Amino acid sequence: MLPRAVAVHKLKELLEDIQNSLLKRAVEDLESHTVLLTDWSQFTPNLDKKNIILAPFCGDSTCEDKIKADSARDDGEAVEPGAPSMGAKTLCIPLEQPAQIKPTDKCIHPDCARKPSFYTLFGRSY
Repeated sequence: MLPRAVAVHKLKELLEDIQNSLLKRAVEDLESHTVLLTDWSQFTPNLDKKNIILAPFCGDSTCEDKIKADSARDDGEAVEPGAPSMGAKTLCIPLEQPAQIKPTDKCIHPDCARKPSFYTLFGRSY
């Protein structure tokens, strides 16, 4: 039990500590589950590990549709019971790009002949 004179101050400190702890844990979780890829062969296996993928992408909607279709699993391929099987969707284009797009870089989808415009986050909805 807290004395009334210090209760408001102590509760504010406690709530601030809780907020900081939650934020720290969320940032650590995000960082530990974000994978930078340039090789399509690693794309779906990393999605299956519940990671989000940062990959070079051309930005074309038809390419995005192919990525979604080609990264979906058949029902028989479930990695764990109840795991989502839908394909990856674009989540966002981060303001802070992990690297400059080089002239030799290719879009993450192997059938795409367009040059990537930026790195994009891809993931599955859970």
